[in-house]
Amino acid sequence: MNATPAWILVVIQSVSLYVATGLVKDAFSEIEPMYAAWYRVGFLALALLAWRRPWRKAVREQFPRLRESAEGPEGTSGRAWNKKGIHAWMTIVILGLAITAMSTVFYIAVDNMDMGVAVSIEFLGPLTVAVVTGRDWHERVGISLAALGVILLAGISFAGPSSGNFLVGFIAILCSASMWGTYIVAGRKISFSGRSIDSLAVAMGIGFVVQSLVLGVPAVRAVIWPRAGASWSLGPVGALKLVALLLCVSMLGSFLPYVMDQLIMPRLSSGAFSVMQSINPAVAVVVGLAFGEIPTIWELVGIAMVIVAVIVTFSGDRNPA
Repeated sequence: MNATPAWILVVIQSVSLYVATGLVKDAFSEIEPMYAAWYRVGFLALALLAWRRPWRKAVREQFPRLRESAEGPEGTSGRAWNKKGIHAWMTIVILGLAITAMSTVFYIAVDNMDMGVAVSIEFLGPLTVAVVTGRDWHERVGISLAALGVILLAGISFAGPSSGNFLVGFIAILCSASMWGTYIVAGRKISFSGRSIDSLAVAMGIGFVVQSLVLGVPAVRAVIWPRAGASWSLGPVGALKLVALLLCVSMLGSFLPYVMDQLIMPRLSSGAFSVMQSINPAVAVVVGLAFGEIPTIWELVGIAMVIVAVIVTFSGDRNPA
């Protein structure tokens, strides 16, 4: 996998993610988006934990300790808090919570707007990170272009007949954008730790536990007793079909993309990584066409402005990977 050019991995990752998103959108007639997100995160967490088995002694010893031995006064010994260990574990927890929250609100967003529009607006997350950490004109011009693109996309949608639904999706995708920015910052730190996939497994386990406190019981009920208006999930094996679909969505839309992120991030600067991911809105539009989502000309213009914004913003990145 390390011999494969990074841009090929990014294309595979993007296609896999948005095919999964298109599939799960068709399942929203059978299950609420938030509950579908619970299965997505859950299957991802279980798959990573089963694969990496972070409870093994050899794996546990790679993680930083929260406490360490320390010499006290007059030669006495004791245990002191390890600041580096605390910081590393905080990063893992933040990563898990960010991915969990991002997955949940993203599904709410795409239930109320087209994929291409949602992904374009979501890029405000990484662009904002670039503006906060950047120091030259690229970031300022980029965020200005992106803002104009988002205003265009939002204005067109708010003027449409389903503006109320779009408002819900717009708020959700802005939340998802903030979580994407958080994920990029925490994910890059994890990717250089030397235990990136193991840390990702632990992070997702934590995120799934927290998410289950709120969505676990209703999500299970939603499969056993489908929502009003459900169709094919009401059949004799409908629940099994729905769970199988959500498992497939989780593997294509979460497991593969997030694992590939940890392989790609150490090989690229933050700028190169983000520029490559600027294909995401275009891929989302193309995949959306296959699922019956037809963008207007002005929506395509707004999406193109966001893509250009990403390229401009990160074209000046000279930070080593």
